[in-house]
Amino acid sequence: MKLAHDHWGKYYDFVYEQSFGDYYQEFTKNTLNIIENTKEKTNIIDFGAGTGRISIPLAKNGHSVVAVERSKGMFDEFQRKLSETKLNIKIHNCSIADFKAEKTDFALALFTVLSYTVREKDLEENLKNICDHLKPEAYFLFDLPTKRLFDLGRITYVKTKKLSRIVDLLSTETKDIYRYKEKCSGLYNGEEFSYKDDFLMRYWSLNQIGNILRNNGLEDTKQSFLEFNSTGSIYKLYKKVKS
Repeated sequence: MKLAHDHWGKYYDFVYEQSFGDYYQEFTKNTLNIIENTKEKTNIIDFGAGTGRISIPLAKNGHSVVAVERSKGMFDEFQRKLSETKLNIKIHNCSIADFKAEKTDFALALFTVLSYTVREKDLEENLKNICDHLKPEAYFLFDLPTKRLFDLGRITYVKTKKLSRIVDLLSTETKDIYRYKEKCSGLYNGEEFSYKDDFLMRYWSLNQIGNILRNNGLEDTKQSFLEFNSTGSIYKLYKKVKS
């Protein structure tokens, strides 16, 4: 079964760089700053790591990183990028719920990772497993797209010499569940490409996520990250209560 972004992992970084320009790099830098300012040189699990946008620079900065990515296409591109470095990042090609490893000091689920989970039962399993992998006083950083973003309809329209891209979020008959539809074509390293993507996403409220995290021993640090206000997502940092 094809997963979200499965068949265009090779072009993923290029597509987002073309879609958002310098802001994409600034966005990544701001995310890294949160982690660096919270914990120095620590052990990190990056859930839904994609092509390594966050994992690779964290490893370069001296952190010990383990990555989890279910999509085979994204996993393969991450592996390719990693082969061009001397970094030691263990990448697991599995779901969040199926991941098993030693406990960590910091966990990440960034760039709408939690919204790819549609069923409440699956969300609870995913979050429980993330929490189970946290040491006492460890941190969990995640983001949630706002309801306003989901209700925009068309969230991306790009038309340049190198890229043509349209992304829509369409409501379904089920409350808070949306259909992500993307059509994209472009020119990458002299090669023409095109793809379509179609999958379900879900709006989860902060209360829903917060209740599950509290039930699994985490508490909200109450920190605000105003630098992400224009992204359409809210960023939250939770901490495992000392046992």
